[in-house]
Amino acid sequence: MSAQSYMKQSLNFIHGAYRQAADGLSGEQIHMVPEGESHSIAWIMWHGARVEDLIVQQMIKGQPQEWVAGGWADQLGLPAQSFGTGHTTDEARAIHIKDAAAFQRYADAVAAHTHHLLDTASDEELEREISVGQRKETVGQAITLHLVTHLNGHRGEINLLRGMMGFPPVANNQGG
Repeated sequence: MSAQSYMKQSLNFIHGAYRQAADGLSGEQIHMVPEGESHSIAWIMWHGARVEDLIVQQMIKGQPQEWVAGGWADQLGLPAQSFGTGHTTDEARAIHIKDAAAFQRYADAVAAHTHHLLDTASDEELEREISVGQRKETVGQAITLHLVTHLNGHRGEINLLRGMMGFPPVANNQGG
């Protein structure tokens, strides 16, 4: 399997899991935060899409984020600049997805940008260095670390939160 195929297969799995994250849950349930330093399913869904948008559109492609270009912050009533990293518990709890269908349109647009990148990226493009914060990474490293690994870890949080409320996990026993 090529690196591109691995990334696409993994991200298809993760995107599918995130699409299922709120299945069967009420608005109150997707915003439920257990005691301590945790997140809601809504925050995880928002953070995942925002991180992917930032990495793919801005850092890799050098283009405006879909969040900005599509005016999604205004449409969804969510923070214009933030993407969740470094959020305090109170800031994370303040993220509320009021329109699940509109949010899913944003997440689907972000996923489409990512898949287009992977459909067209050469091996040389995956080896190109980009700046991610204070360090340099290759495009392939950024996708693997920040999208595949990081977002799949948050899928585990989604499953824990769903389980705490008596709901089945998403993308259970499907690999990825």
